[in-house]
Amino acid sequence: MTKNIKKMLATALVLLGVAVVGAAQDDALIAFSTKGPDSYADGTPVLEGEVYAIVWARNGSTFQGVDLNGQVVDAANNEVIVALPLAKAKRNGDVHCPLTLFQIDASFAAAHADGEFSLVLFDTRVADGQGGLKVSGNAHQVQGWGEVAKSRVKAIGASLVALTNVGDANGTIAANATAVPADETIAQPKITGISVANGFVKLTVACTDPRLLYNVAAGDAPNRLTNRHAAPAPIQGGKVRMREVIVVLPIRDDQKFFKIVRN
Repeated sequence: MTKNIKKMLATALVLLGVAVVGAAQDDALIAFSTKGPDSYADGTPVLEGEVYAIVWARNGSTFQGVDLNGQVVDAANNEVIVALPLAKAKRNGDVHCPLTLFQIDASFAAAHADGEFSLVLFDTRVADGQGGLKVSGNAHQVQGWGEVAKSRVKAIGASLVALTNVGDANGTIAANATAVPADETIAQPKITGISVANGFVKLTVACTDPRLLYNVAAGDAPNRLTNRHAAPAPIQGGKVRMREVIVVLPIRDDQKFFKIVRN
């Protein structure tokens, strides 16, 4: 390991409040960073303070994601190990997961030797009360997720694995919607009103869920709603199921039919 890598790892440890001297000699150490720019499913850049998680998948399986409450979908073969608000902007403005060292207890690593660890980006955005969105940092209320490409690794004994600048060429996208918990039912949102003025379409929507972010699927025919992110920004569901929310999007010749969908 080069001197520079050692210095960066030490910095990451300090930022996380982890004492190097407190690490057992046989603990496994994994260092991750993403190349960025990381983004949400709607194409907007990840906000600083967004959550990245270390997850585990048993051999022969892959990580199947989490539900709205942050619980793994495949509890028999997957586990969320730790979720932290790590997203930070580089000097060029691209937001990513900075180089961060994760210490995994030797006994825990041994008990999970029949699988691989990987890095996952969460979408924990909520309404900011001013018409926009902010990061909640709440790993138990997750809108979406995306596994970072090329981040799968085994943690074995007193090993240090540094996976730096992992992810796809254009960054990691939290492209997968979280699952609805098995014991819950989410109402189908309904467009109850539509108006056109000043170059914009205003949709009035009922039956939304306050835990979800919504967008508009739009197209030139009911069976060709090809743009699933037609609204400039997603909106959070209303605090009360039947309380209507408003979605505004620009008029386009190729978008005459609309449907409210999860972002």
